[in-house]
Amino acid sequence: MKTLIKKIIHNGWPAIFLLAILTLSIVSSCKDDDGGNNLPVIHYLRLTDPALADSTFTDVEPGTMLAVIGENLDGVIEVYINNQKISFNSTYSTPTSLIITVPYDEDFKLTSTNPELQAELRIVTNHGTATFPMHVLSPGPTIFYVSAFYPIEPGDKVTLMGQNFYEIKRIYFSKDSVEVTMPITDYQVSNDYEQITFNMPDRLSKEAGYIFVDCYTDEASIEFVPRGPKPVITGISSTMPIPGTEVTIVGKNFINVSKVNINDEFDIPKEDLEVSEAMNAITFTMPEAPENSGKISVATIGGTAELEGFYPREHIVLDFDKVGQHSWGDHSGVWISDGEKDPYVADGQYSGIVGIISANNSWWGQTVNSTVWPNKNIIPDNTPISELELQFECYVTKLFDGPVLEIQIGGNFDTSLKDYVPVSSFTGKTETAEWMQCSIPLESLVAEKTWSEFIHRVNPPDAQGNSAPNNEVGIYVRNPSNKNDVSVEFYVDNFRIVPIQKEN
Repeated sequence: MKTLIKKIIHNGWPAIFLLAILTLSIVSSCKDDDGGNNLPVIHYLRLTDPALADSTFTDVEPGTMLAVIGENLDGVIEVYINNQKISFNSTYSTPTSLIITVPYDEDFKLTSTNPELQAELRIVTNHGTATFPMHVLSPGPTIFYVSAFYPIEPGDKVTLMGQNFYEIKRIYFSKDSVEVTMPITDYQVSNDYEQITFNMPDRLSKEAGYIFVDCYTDEASIEFVPRGPKPVITGISSTMPIPGTEVTIVGKNFINVSKVNINDEFDIPKEDLEVSEAMNAITFTMPEAPENSGKISVATIGGTAELEGFYPREHIVLDFDKVGQHSWGDHSGVWISDGEKDPYVADGQYSGIVGIISANNSWWGQTVNSTVWPNKNIIPDNTPISELELQFECYVTKLFDGPVLEIQIGGNFDTSLKDYVPVSSFTGKTETAEWMQCSIPLESLVAEKTWSEFIHRVNPPDAQGNSAPNNEVGIYVRNPSNKNDVSVEFYVDNFRIVPIQKEN
């Protein structure tokens, strides 16, 4: 513009003509600034939810559907977020708005891991381009555990293990999770944003507190105990593992584990324990069965964690040895492991069903057994059925495709569990060639509301006038499919009625 004015003056053009040009230029500039000349302009972003229409922002979550509000937004050709072209539906385009969805897939790059990208929304139309600052948020951070050699002293290397350590604003210690007591400024973030490493400051307090990681998206924290946090047990692969099988305890803070104790009867020494790298799982082989019920405990540098209800012998209703017995059934029986064939290890006697079942077969193999119900000192009469479950150990030699199990308890087929396939209550899968714990909510098997109602139930007579006994557990193999000559081989042991464990 300045060059143009100089040329006009140099050539001696009339002043009135100069004034006209300046006037037109000023008007044109004003029109450009406020969306004139059909140039697109973005005023703000809002959610498409009418109830949240008044909320405007520049930070957005991946997968969010947005309404882009502006002027001259018709004729859209392309839409870009973080310099990456995204798809849009032209049907949702008007001169004053455009509906878009922020991508939510692994191929879409975020500015948190690609700072060279422009954090903006860009809309290209057939009459110009409009941009607007927009920051697509990264996933929020999570801290899994603190990796270090305990006890931690000033200067020691400490690593926070977690995920999504993007766009860190600050890291700090706090004694009370409210006030910042010690900032950490010298730290390194791994290339995968899953580790933060630093040296413990000299002013480290011997008191327990918290470590906070404050990122752009969110904040994460974890308890910090210089001498080692207290361990926590959240679950176990089986409450009654077969001797000789692998046991896994899960939880957190399994740091410098010294031993695992079984019911105050014997220890599993540390040399026989395998602790996961994340210190959230301990694996060992069950050497023998304890004589009594009790608890399993884990001793670490930070203290001892316990899990009650380990080997609940008083809750056993059928074990084919001392409690209950096998009554009848085709293709079934009672065996003792000889170590030469499946199952290679066992807890005394066990039952099972073995054979070849034909297609569309509804009556083939059964293991029907008498039980001994726990007395009211073990399970109070008023205990709700909804708070109990049937647990048992199961060994499936190989997966069978087509056949399913029907399980009845107490001789009542009206409430039997049909189409059951054994799965591990620990992994959620059918484990083969190893003993696994199966767990079935008792309310899936009986209609009564309390334990007393169930054990005192009298079953109605059948067509022959006979009533099924109330102290019974039966497993029946059906094959409703058209798959013919399917091999079935599985074994069961140590049936027990126990309280449903609440998550810690």
